[in-house]
Amino acid sequence: MVAIVDIGITRFGKRKENIFELAKESTQNLLKYNIDFVIISNSYSGEFNEISGISSLLTTYLNIDNIPSLRVDNTSGSGGSALLIAKSLLEAKEANVVLVLGIEKMSDKKTKEVTKIISSLLPHDERIASLPSLASLSALEYMKKFNAPRESIAQVAVKNHYNGSLNPYAHIQKRVTLEEVLNSPIISEPLRLYEYTPISDGAAAVVMVRNEDALSYTSKPVYIKGIGTSNYTAYISEKEDFITLPAVVHASKKAFRKAKVDKIDFAELHDMATILEIIQSEDIGLFKKGEGWKAVMEGITSLQGEIPINPSGGLNSKGHPIGASGIAQAVEAFLQIRGEAGERQVKNARVGLSLSMAGYGNSATVIIYGDEP
Repeated sequence: MVAIVDIGITRFGKRKENIFELAKESTQNLLKYNIDFVIISNSYSGEFNEISGISSLLTTYLNIDNIPSLRVDNTSGSGGSALLIAKSLLEAKEANVVLVLGIEKMSDKKTKEVTKIISSLLPHDERIASLPSLASLSALEYMKKFNAPRESIAQVAVKNHYNGSLNPYAHIQKRVTLEEVLNSPIISEPLRLYEYTPISDGAAAVVMVRNEDALSYTSKPVYIKGIGTSNYTAYISEKEDFITLPAVVHASKKAFRKAKVDKIDFAELHDMATILEIIQSEDIGLFKKGEGWKAVMEGITSLQGEIPINPSGGLNSKGHPIGASGIAQAVEAFLQIRGEAGERQVKNARVGLSLSMAGYGNSATVIIYGDEP
């Protein structure tokens, strides 16, 4: 087992700083550790920034040239995959102190260019589709099958924007009403502007060690109790439906089995679109299929509810600099479990979960964190 002993994060948003400056900002207080391996979670430095070999360039910029590094690219699931690799290196004793840095600089491209680049994760003959359009299909299918009111999906954005307004690192720190969400511009019917993640820049970092060493670094380590990962077809045409994500189901079962827990106190999910939070909350087993929307409407997933989801604001409000998102989820888990999340602190947060998802359920990594090994 391994533990997170320290974290760093930038504010997410449309940042003027370049990718190297963002990396320095997020790691400036972490380079004091005796790091012996660096993992970079980054998907699109070539497409967005015209940079290849980014892991070596970043270690050079950070003046840690002598430390081995590698880049992990699993599209929007890169962060979870990077944490899994870090855990494996530590447990194999190939490293003693691992720095995991997630980073993406996206906002220099226009929205249509960003959408086209991200859609390249789909098979070539299906790229006429986009991830926002797949989310709209999910919303339509979900509402029809489970008789879910349109407002229940929009309420996810209301909740997450409220949470984001309490997060100093969030891209969007503005609360919205249900009426504002439903009246915002249509992106892909029936989903609206406020129901999708913004295009963001940012970086997040964690320092990881083996659990037996954790207390020598901090009196409050956060332990990774279990990780589960799974894949599913990348072909849209081969998906059975759009209201369940098999990779999420299987990864969740593995994570809970390894962690040996049956209850969590909060979750950070991959809400690229509002409907995804509802579907994922069911797929990881928090609610029965078709009842996730009821939990939103009843306030169960709110910050003060029984199972707060996305206390950080989620991708929906916190933002989604793709390579950084999964690492930022780990940062939020660290802060929540240590009781350091400020105004968005979840009461009695001892066990948390994060879901880092690639594509539209192409793969998923579920991580369970706790205050005890």
